[in-house]
Amino acid sequence: MRIEWNGGIQIEYEDVKVVLDSKRSSIDGSAFFVTHGHLDHSAAFRMKNVKKYSSKETLEIVSNFFSVKDSFPLNLKEKIAIDEVEIVPHNSGHVLGSFEYEVRTPEGTILYTGDFNTEKTKTMKPAEPIRCDVLIVEATFGSPNFVFPEMDEIGEDMTEWAKSVLRRGRIPVFRTDPLGNAQEIIRIFNECGIPVITHRRVTLMNRIYDRHGYTLEYIDEWSLEAEAIKQHGGFIYIAPKNAKISDARFEGALVSGWALWSRRTGFPLSDHADFPRIIRFVEECDPKIVLTCHGGRFNETLARYIERKMHIRAYPIDLIPTRFRKEER
Repeated sequence: MRIEWNGGIQIEYEDVKVVLDSKRSSIDGSAFFVTHGHLDHSAAFRMKNVKKYSSKETLEIVSNFFSVKDSFPLNLKEKIAIDEVEIVPHNSGHVLGSFEYEVRTPEGTILYTGDFNTEKTKTMKPAEPIRCDVLIVEATFGSPNFVFPEMDEIGEDMTEWAKSVLRRGRIPVFRTDPLGNAQEIIRIFNECGIPVITHRRVTLMNRIYDRHGYTLEYIDEWSLEAEAIKQHGGFIYIAPKNAKISDARFEGALVSGWALWSRRTGFPLSDHADFPRIIRFVEECDPKIVLTCHGGRFNETLARYIERKMHIRAYPIDLIPTRFRKEER
């Protein structure tokens, strides 16, 4: 089998080409698989007249941005067979409906994590490690400098900061991704009883979580209830990172793994695995080769660490095409 980066993950065995998280809309493939609904992973839905697969939750999310024609929903563990190649989705622990994909061929098994998180959160179960020959792992936080505190500790810090802002008569604003982190923040503040108002783009994602059985208590910013609460304060506001906010009462904080490096107020709540958790996941998958991706300069950082400390062959997926056969084991 052959594995390479071509604006996405391409796995070829004989005449079958499986493409995962393509960032391009003009490549050939037998079938296209999408791990989750974040726009940087779901560009394949722009493609016409090709088969596209994802979870039903992801289809619902991306239908707000793309046509989902020629798209097919998958359930966890549901096997898709294309000649002698089998593709099996597993939970990646990242956001609602996020998958990692196990690709089985007669010459070896590949696991592609997509974006993943190995810890149980307030909305997600942890990613599932799968023993494989080749592990293609995201390296977003693939540097030893990224070690996140425990989620409960981060939640306590967020609530204490919000309460201090409210005591000063101001409004705490958490800037984050509308899909994933936003719903985690809602759960944190539902537990401490502080009302939550959400930006319309966050509300859009909340409603999808609602339809899939997640209990989230929030108020949409355009509702009459929100207008009444805004006059008196005493709430938090959750908005996308790039949203324009003009209210002078607002005091903002970034909620992202990148907050570890921010000089401004922020909280390192992340729906990605940090460095120690990536390393533990690699150990549990026990691969013969590790290919790193989605980490920019950290692709090389993570690969070098894995080679030096774990004695597993590792390199960025876009460095060279990879060929693998079981007899190499």
